[in-house]
Amino acid sequence: MKDFFRSKTFKIIAVLLAAVLAFFLRAVYTGGLMPALSHIGGAIATPFGEFFAGIGNAVEDFFQPVLRGRELQQRNEDLQRQVDELTRRQADYDELKNQNDLYRRFFSISDSNADYTLEPATVIARVPDDPSGSFIINIGQVQGIAPGMPVITENGLVGIIGRVSDRYCRVLTLMDPAVNIGVLDSTTLDTGILTGDASMREENSARLTYLRLQSEASAGDLVLTSGYGEKIPQGLTVGYLSGVVLADTGLTKEGAVALSARPENARQVFVITDFTVTQTSDDETPAAP
Repeated sequence: MKDFFRSKTFKIIAVLLAAVLAFFLRAVYTGGLMPALSHIGGAIATPFGEFFAGIGNAVEDFFQPVLRGRELQQRNEDLQRQVDELTRRQADYDELKNQNDLYRRFFSISDSNADYTLEPATVIARVPDDPSGSFIINIGQVQGIAPGMPVITENGLVGIIGRVSDRYCRVLTLMDPAVNIGVLDSTTLDTGILTGDASMREENSARLTYLRLQSEASAGDLVLTSGYGEKIPQGLTVGYLSGVVLADTGLTKEGAVALSARPENARQVFVITDFTVTQTSDDETPAAP
C-alpha cells in the first residue's frame, strides 16, 4: 500500500482530484454549483449535439428524394386510375350513343317502310382486296339472313347479301359486277338494269342498262328499285342519273347512276329480310324510302 501512495499513478490521481475540487470550490464561491455544472454539460454536449444533428440532416437529405419519388409515384398511379376510369366511361358512353343512333335510324326507317321486316347490323370489317368495296356485317343465318337480301342505310340501297355464315355475312356493293338489280326512272317510269362496275367505285356509281330506245330519262332523275324479283322490294332509293346515251348496239339506251349510299361511310346498316309486295299502276310512281 505504501508503494501505491508513492507511485506515479497516485500522484496523477491526486493532482486531478485537487484540480476538480478547486474548480468546484471556485464555482460555489463565484456563482453556485448548478451554473458550473450546466456550463460543463453544455461544453461537453454541444459538440456531440452538433455532430448527431449533422448526421440526422444528412440522412434526411439522402432519403428525401426517395420519399418524394414514392409520393409522386403514388400520385401518378392515382391519376392513371382516374384516366382509366374516365376512358372506360367514355367507351361505355360511345357504345351507348352508337346503339341509340342505330335504334333511332332503325325506327325512323321502320316507320317510313312499314311493309319491311328489318334486321339491324354493324359493319365490322372491310374486304381490302375487293375492288368493289364489299364489307362484313355481324349477322348471319342465325338471324335469318340469306344471299340476295337487300342491305340499306338511311340514304338508300347500299348492296345485297353475298356469302353467309352462321353469325356473319358479306355485303356486295352495287358496284360489284355480280350485282344486277331491276330499277326504274321515277320521272319517266322507264325500267332498266343496274349493273355493278368496279371501275366506277371512285365515282360511287353504277351502270344503268337496257333503257328502252324511246326513253326520255335524263340526268338528275331519281332512280329507284323496280321490285322485279323476289328479294328486293319496289321503291328503294338507288341514286340519280348522271346522263343517258345510246348503247353500242343502237337498240337501247344506257347511262350511269350516282349512288346515294356510299359503302365506305356505312357503319350501321339494315337488312330487309321480308317485305310485303305492293302493286302499282303504270302511271303511279312508287314512293322512295
